Amino acid sequence: MAKKFKKTKLATAISIAAVSLGLSATADAVVVVGGDNGWEVSFDGNINAFYTLTDYDAGFTTLGYVTPGAGGFGQGNTAATTAVPELDSARVTSGYLPAFFSFNVKSPTVNGLTATGRISFAPVIQNANAKNQFYPSALGGSNGGVQGFQGSGIDTREVVVNVEGDFGTFSFGRTLSIFGRQAMLKDQTLFGVGAPNKQNGSISAGRTGRGYTYPNFNARFSYKTPNINGLQAEFGLYDPSVEQNPFNTGNGTLLNETDTPRFEGELSYTTTFSTGSFQLWMDGMWQDIESNAPGAAGDVTVAAVGFGADAKMNGFNVLGYYYTGQGLGRSLQFVGGTRCEASGKNCQEADNDGYYVQGSYTFNGKTKVATSYGQSSEDGFAAIGSDGLNTFAMAATQDVELNMWTIGVYHDMTSWMKMVAEYSNLENEYKSTSTFSSGKTEADVFSLGAFLFW
Repeated sequence: MAKKFKKTKLATAISIAAVSLGLSATADAVVVVGGDNGWEVSFDGNINAFYTLTDYDAGFTTLGYVTPGAGGFGQGNTAATTAVPELDSARVTSGYLPAFFSFNVKSPTVNGLTATGRISFAPVIQNANAKNQFYPSALGGSNGGVQGFQGSGIDTREVVVNVEGDFGTFSFGRTLSIFGRQAMLKDQTLFGVGAPNKQNGSISAGRTGRGYTYPNFNARFSYKTPNINGLQAEFGLYDPSVEQNPFNTGNGTLLNETDTPRFEGELSYTTTFSTGSFQLWMDGMWQDIESNAPGAAGDVTVAAVGFGADAKMNGFNVLGYYYTGQGLGRSLQFVGGTRCEASGKNCQEADNDGYYVQGSYTFNGKTKVATSYGQSSEDGFAAIGSDGLNTFAMAATQDVELNMWTIGVYHDMTSWMKMVAEYSNLENEYKSTSTFSSGKTEADVFSLGAFLFW
């Protein structure tokens, strides 16, 4: 094949999902390799690094799952928890986005059909707070459960195909899930740090659990309708998830049977005008999970719906997002939002809701100043007592609220270099019950960073 190199405008260079998600960035070009038969191959990606200073109160955890133990204000949902000590931290890490290297292929158009394929690899730059990445495995020990060399492993985010025609877009493979996707992609901390990654070797948490729940990258089939006067819908059939509950002490994964897929969808309306644009969207998801424990009849339904609006005019941008659901989890979807007693019976879903609002102004098309506030709440589980024959003794748990406000400056030095300064204040608040006292724990995060895009 004859090789032809050219530069093309890339409207979605730094996507953490498929290019079709429409996440724009500052890159202007990629290298495209073309041939006479109409096939094209291109590459895009980023490398980023942040210097982050963080002051953690005693008991603070980034995703809010582990609460202070004895001597604090209750153990929340765990049977035995030691309070996390106060900590000051200075690190050099990747931000909410990892680095990316993405390989794209585009087919010629045949019978009105055009296919694109995308594979994205996403490493981070830091180890798990360890100078020597080979320790302790080099001495015959283990890496403490961290895959790769304490954080230097490669995460395969996307392996996805989109087939487009007059009928719309049919897609299959692995990419970012629909529910919560728009909220995450529009979050200012996407190009920053947000909630810190403390001492581990992974990305930071951005606004995860403090205005939306993390949708994650999942395998699915999906269909997106054509855009009809700004109105568009997308529906996905997903590989289902089992319960992941850090509070099931000793019980393991009780909700582990998934005989139906997960369904997710989004309906959006977008209009543009001479000085800006406006978008409304609604997203949602639904899935059943059952227990296959002998004699168990336990099951839960995890379901949620969200609503968002995004308005842009003359450099100003205001957006908001709200969601509500059950069994969803307070930060990561399907983590901690459900529980069963030890036999797999008497299963419960916790109620969840959250929102965030964000405003920004961009000067001269290059420097954006933005601020945002958001929170996510999870109601406590009710006590499970006796059915007359058995005593289950599952105590009621606390309501939990996680919130964060952020201010940041995001400056495009060139079409391929972005500089970032960001400050965030985070709170984890635990409500009082008959068993536990109320209280809160905080963290303050300041970060400076840089991106290279191609």
